Amino acid sequence: MPEQKTLPINEYKHIKHNIGNGKPTILAFGMSHCYSCLAMSKVFAEVLKEHPEYQIYSIDSQNDRLASRDIYKLKVMPSQIFFNENGEEVFRHTGAYKKAVLDIILKKYGFV
Repeated sequence: MPEQKTLPINEYKHIKHNIGNGKPTILAFGMSHCYSCLAMSKVFAEVLKEHPEYQIYSIDSQNDRLASRDIYKLKVMPSQIFFNENGEEVFRHTGAYKKAVLDIILKKYGFV
Protein backbone atom coordinates (compact mmCIF):
# COMPACT_ATOMS: atom_id res chain seq x y z
CA MET A 1 0.00 0.00 0.00
CA PRO A 2 1.52 3.36 -1.01
CA GLU A 3 2.27 5.87 1.72
CA GLN A 4 -0.35 8.57 2.08
CA LYS A 5 0.91 12.03 1.13
CA THR A 6 0.75 15.15 3.25
CA LEU A 7 -0.16 18.66 2.12
CA PRO A 8 2.71 20.77 0.84
CA ILE A 9 3.88 23.39 3.35
CA ASN A 10 3.05 27.00 2.46
CA GLU A 11 4.29 30.29 3.80
CA TYR A 12 1.43 32.42 5.08
CA LYS A 13 2.65 35.48 3.21
CA HIS A 14 2.19 33.59 -0.09
CA ILE A 15 -1.36 32.36 0.53
CA LYS A 16 -3.02 35.00 2.76
CA HIS A 17 -4.45 36.80 -0.29
CA ASN A 18 -6.59 33.70 -0.99
CA ILE A 19 -8.60 34.16 2.21
CA GLY A 20 -11.83 35.90 1.21
CA ASN A 21 -11.41 35.45 -2.55
CA GLY A 22 -14.90 34.00 -2.97
CA LYS A 23 -13.99 30.43 -1.96
CA PRO A 24 -14.00 28.88 1.50
CA THR A 25 -10.46 28.40 2.82
CA ILE A 26 -8.82 26.22 5.47
CA LEU A 27 -5.51 26.99 7.12
CA ALA A 28 -4.04 23.87 8.71
CA PHE A 29 -1.33 24.80 11.21
CA GLY A 30 1.06 22.13 12.41
CA MET A 31 4.68 21.15 12.96
CA SER A 32 6.78 18.71 10.94
CA HIS A 33 7.72 16.59 13.98
CA CYS A 34 4.17 16.31 15.37
CA TYR A 35 2.44 12.96 14.74
CA SER A 36 -1.10 14.42 15.01
CA CYS A 37 -0.16 17.32 12.71
CA LEU A 38 1.11 14.90 10.05
CA ALA A 39 -2.03 12.76 10.44
CA MET A 40 -4.25 15.81 9.87
CA SER A 41 -2.16 16.86 6.89
CA LYS A 42 -2.73 13.44 5.33
CA VAL A 43 -6.50 13.75 5.90
CA PHE A 44 -6.55 17.20 4.29
CA ALA A 45 -4.42 15.92 1.37
CA GLU A 46 -7.01 13.18 0.82
CA VAL A 47 -9.83 15.76 0.82
CA LEU A 48 -7.90 17.98 -1.60
CA LYS A 49 -7.34 15.01 -3.93
CA GLU A 50 -11.12 14.43 -3.99
CA HIS A 51 -11.91 18.16 -4.24
CA PRO A 52 -9.06 20.04 -5.97
CA GLU A 53 -11.22 23.17 -6.04
CA TYR A 54 -10.90 23.53 -2.26
CA GLN A 55 -8.40 25.95 -0.77
CA ILE A 56 -6.59 24.05 1.97
CA TYR A 57 -3.16 25.25 3.01
CA SER A 58 -0.69 23.71 5.41
CA ILE A 59 1.44 26.13 7.42
CA ASP A 60 4.42 25.11 9.57
CA SER A 61 3.83 26.88 12.87
CA GLN A 62 7.48 26.75 13.89
CA ASN A 63 8.71 28.44 10.73
CA ASP A 64 5.76 30.83 10.41
CA ARG A 65 5.34 32.04 13.96
CA LEU A 66 4.03 35.45 12.92
CA ALA A 67 0.92 33.83 11.45
CA SER A 68 0.39 31.11 14.02
CA ARG A 69 1.26 32.93 17.23
CA ASP A 70 0.72 36.63 16.51
CA ILE A 71 -2.07 36.75 13.93
CA TYR A 72 -4.19 33.72 14.88
CA LYS A 73 -3.14 33.36 18.56
CA LEU A 74 -2.63 29.60 18.34
CA LYS A 75 -1.09 27.78 21.28
CA VAL A 76 -1.65 24.10 20.48
CA MET A 77 -0.95 22.10 17.33
CA PRO A 78 -2.46 20.91 15.14
CA SER A 79 -4.99 23.69 14.71
CA GLN A 80 -7.26 24.37 11.77
CA ILE A 81 -9.06 27.59 10.94
CA PHE A 82 -11.98 27.55 8.50
CA PHE A 83 -12.94 30.74 6.63
CA ASN A 84 -16.06 31.33 4.57
CA GLU A 85 -15.92 32.73 1.04
CA ASN A 86 -15.82 36.29 2.45
CA GLY A 87 -12.77 35.56 4.59
CA GLU A 88 -14.66 35.45 7.89
CA GLU A 89 -13.54 32.81 10.37
CA VAL A 90 -16.43 30.39 10.84
CA PHE A 91 -14.83 27.52 12.73
CA ARG A 92 -11.65 26.73 14.62
CA HIS A 93 -10.48 23.33 15.81
CA THR A 94 -7.48 22.14 17.79
CA GLY A 95 -6.32 18.56 17.50
CA ALA A 96 -6.74 15.80 14.95
CA TYR A 97 -9.86 14.10 13.70
CA LYS A 98 -10.88 11.46 11.18
CA LYS A 99 -11.99 12.20 7.64
CA ALA A 100 -15.63 11.32 8.43
CA VAL A 101 -15.76 14.12 11.02
CA LEU A 102 -14.02 16.51 8.64
CA ASP A 103 -16.61 15.73 5.95
CA ILE A 104 -19.40 16.79 8.34
CA ILE A 105 -17.58 20.04 9.16
CA LEU A 106 -16.92 20.78 5.47
CA LYS A 107 -20.60 20.31 4.67
CA LYS A 108 -21.73 22.45 7.60
CA TYR A 109 -19.52 25.37 6.60
CA GLY A 110 -20.29 25.44 2.89
CA PHE A 111 -17.38 23.58 1.35
CA VAL A 112 -19.53 20.77 -0.07
